[in-house]
Amino acid sequence: MAKAELNLRDLGGIPFDGGTIPRGLFLRSGKLSILNREECAKLMKEYHVDCVIDLRTPVESAEFPDPLPENVVYQQIPLLKDAAVGITHETGSDPMTIIRNLRKHPEKLKEMVPDFDSLYTDFITDGYSRAQLDKTVETLRANAEKGLTTLFHCTAGKDRTGIVSMALLKSYGVSNGEIIKDYMRTNRNAFWPTIKKCLGVGLLTRNWSLVKTAYKSFMADRRLIEKAIKCYELS
Repeated sequence: MAKAELNLRDLGGIPFDGGTIPRGLFLRSGKLSILNREECAKLMKEYHVDCVIDLRTPVESAEFPDPLPENVVYQQIPLLKDAAVGITHETGSDPMTIIRNLRKHPEKLKEMVPDFDSLYTDFITDGYSRAQLDKTVETLRANAEKGLTTLFHCTAGKDRTGIVSMALLKSYGVSNGEIIKDYMRTNRNAFWPTIKKCLGVGLLTRNWSLVKTAYKSFMADRRLIEKAIKCYELS
């Protein structure tokens, strides 16, 4: 399994005033359910992962559970409630499955696309989300102080994972420029998978507007993380 497909990377080596983020302690990725048990066990062993923090909602996690080996601690800290991202037991959480099921109803599909501007603000300002964000950063730093390696992830490893990375790096005094660089690295991993998904959307719906919406949704947007950083600094 290619690391690009997981959107997996180590935050170690990112510079800040007085040092760099330690290597081998903080890993960010997309959902691990694209791996089978053997692949996941190999990955956990390769990176010496002690703990996995799942930022997804209970519905998402139940639909696509992490196939972790027993020796890895699993902790779920959802940044959003199911309702906040339009996820229900009826629709599921996989974008391509939702598109396939609603391909004849493009208006419903567009209604399900989150308002990313509001979403990125809510990560910081909503009481529930902010408490979960702070808890995640505290857990990551506490594990690091014990020498434990933690992998944290959402679904694509872009939005919720990007917000946690931002807050974690901020806690170490990393510059905004370096935080934005880390966020935008997702596009190196996401480009070809996104092209494949967009081709699938086009074939399923024959709707060019939906293809453009899908592309924008799957790729990292610099403007969004810049907005989140400003919001976080003012909070």
